[in-house]
Amino acid sequence: MHTARFEPTPAWEYALSHPDDMSHLLLVACHEDEVVGWCRVFPGGEDGSAVVGIGLLKPYRDRGVGTQMLGTAIDWARQQGLQRLVLTTRSDNARAIHVFRKYGFQETGRRDGEWIEMALLL
Repeated sequence: MHTARFEPTPAWEYALSHPDDMSHLLLVACHEDEVVGWCRVFPGGEDGSAVVGIGLLKPYRDRGVGTQMLGTAIDWARQQGLQRLVLTTRSDNARAIHVFRKYGFQETGRRDGEWIEMALLL
């Protein structure tokens, strides 16, 4: 699934090259043979936090796919004993912000241009 702003980070490269490593979570949503969405949780440090990312192709939004992946990711993070999930989203992405708030994510006050940070205490 190609996106305009994806740059592989060391965490992505490790996760993709070690799919059986249980220290991270990668979820993929498919329709027939096409990848239409993804969700990932990469634990970030000794403070018990992890970074969440999610993406879904436009034709597959508003179908519950992203909501289901996010719920699975949160459940997995709790099972791993993580304490906090953090994500960034565009401040004008009302649909995503609504879903994140539905799961309990709150804005942290950190901003980077048009991007806002949200966090969920587990």
